[in-house]
Amino acid sequence: MNFNNLIPVFLEQQRSFVATSGTRQTKPIKIKRPSWADMIKNYPGTSIKSKKLYDDIGGSFPKYKTDEELLSSYLANSCAIRMSRGLNLSGFKLPKSNKGYGTKGGVMSGDKDVSYWLRVRELSPYIAAHLGKPEIDYTLANLAMPNEYKKRQSLTPAEWNGLKAKKEKLTDEQWKNIRKTKGIIVFDVSGWGDATGHFTLWDQSNLIYPGGADHDTPGNEKYYFSLLYYGWNSKKNELTLIQTNRIRIWELK
Repeated sequence: MNFNNLIPVFLEQQRSFVATSGTRQTKPIKIKRPSWADMIKNYPGTSIKSKKLYDDIGGSFPKYKTDEELLSSYLANSCAIRMSRGLNLSGFKLPKSNKGYGTKGGVMSGDKDVSYWLRVRELSPYIAAHLGKPEIDYTLANLAMPNEYKKRQSLTPAEWNGLKAKKEKLTDEQWKNIRKTKGIIVFDVSGWGDATGHFTLWDQSNLIYPGGADHDTPGNEKYYFSLLYYGWNSKKNELTLIQTNRIRIWELK
């Protein structure tokens, strides 16, 4: 077989791909994912404060004096950095450049020149490209804020309840699948001014780093699986809905 003439065709074969040339195929090449055991050991969860995390990472990360100083900095959002940490320590090393996955920049170096990606908007497509098709991929249609509400400062309880009822929710069958799948989870969120989503690990019951207890509390309006609340968008000068629009899980075994 002349490998120079192969036309690559990606197939879902237990996280693998094959190349075909006419009727001939190469052997499946497995897509390597980190193990759950490694990730749950190496991923910095809620017990690790961001200040300690950045001190542990070292390299070009700033040495903040207090948690308050860090939370007012450009590194206040740590979810992509935490995922980078877990992946790097589990043998899935991230490259120094995020070129081709979004806006340039947003990568810093830790000790031993290990790379850490700072933003979900670049790390998410990189993981999607390198871990294969996620076992869970559910879309919840975006709910638009009605024009007549946009210049209001708040909504009445009746208006808010009526609007919430229109947001698409996960079905019982989808929840069943989510609760039997553990791994890397990403939520695509619209409406935030400083982020596009959230990365963490899901152990079939809880989010390992939700970034706040309300994000991991069923029934709370900020629970990531059904996140929906409203706030004032100072850039657009209007009332905006903040909501989860997509949920993906890459299973780890």
